[in-house]
Amino acid sequence: MRSVILFLTLLAPFAQAHGPKHEWVGGKPATPEGLVTGRFTYEFEGETFDGYVAHPANPTGALPGAIVFHQWYGEGEVEQWRAEQLAVTGFVAFAADMYGQGQRATSRDEAIPLVTRVREDADRYHRLLSAIFAAFLEAYPVDAEKLSVSGYCSGGQAVLEIVRRGYPGVVAAAAFHPSTSNLTATMPPTMTENVQIHYPELETDGDEGLAFFEDELRYGEAMGWTTFKYGGASHGFTDPTNDVYYPKQARLSHEYYHGLHYELGLVSHADGIHSVLGLACDPEVAGQCGDEFTCTCGAQQARQLLFSTSPGVCTCA
Repeated sequence: MRSVILFLTLLAPFAQAHGPKHEWVGGKPATPEGLVTGRFTYEFEGETFDGYVAHPANPTGALPGAIVFHQWYGEGEVEQWRAEQLAVTGFVAFAADMYGQGQRATSRDEAIPLVTRVREDADRYHRLLSAIFAAFLEAYPVDAEKLSVSGYCSGGQAVLEIVRRGYPGVVAAAAFHPSTSNLTATMPPTMTENVQIHYPELETDGDEGLAFFEDELRYGEAMGWTTFKYGGASHGFTDPTNDVYYPKQARLSHEYYHGLHYELGLVSHADGIHSVLGLACDPEVAGQCGDEFTCTCGAQQARQLLFSTSPGVCTCA
């Protein structure tokens, strides 16, 4: 009974935070030119899993690798979009599947049993993570010493578990509106550099959730970690199919994540790439800035995006 109560406590933030999905206003952005994309299937303990890979066409030599871990509905268009954003900058990017081929959710009632199965056995959880890394590195021309991981919601928790355990070659990690509960009780965290946590002010775990993980990092004497807190944002604020999508804060959080890659030299920045990344808005497309902001263009009016010197940037303002 005690283990059941503990598990329900860990699951509660997900169950409370997510409302019904809705259609993506304007649909998923078109895949940028110059990328190769496709499905990638892999096996784990007798089951088939099905993710999505995007990478630059005709790479010369091994490229840095990025793995995107999905939120509790499962791998879908939002994760594919995030993988494409990473691929544009020079990564081989993999939107991983943690549920199994054909296992996706469209409602909270469908999502709960899927995320339950993944989280209820911590040993299997980490075997699955290890299998995802191994399959990706075996199948694609990836530099195994230059890996970045990112995740959203339950996928953000996967990132924090990777930070706790330490996975070979992972040099950058970003968790977006994650559950911070510790599945493995690994103390202190093994990864102590280049960790970002993007945390909404109105996260259902509250300030205590963020403080919990910060205390873990302090206990491990980690030096290279950063937490970002987004005022007015709620759990799921980076997801365009979520009712609480906050376009301005979503863009800002990803500026910081991509900036970490530039700082580490994993990829090189190119002026103008912010538009392809989806970090700049398009005044011709409705709904990109939500109800509170408008897409504003011009060097004198719009805030310049980080890591960019291009003059004509359009941003939500």
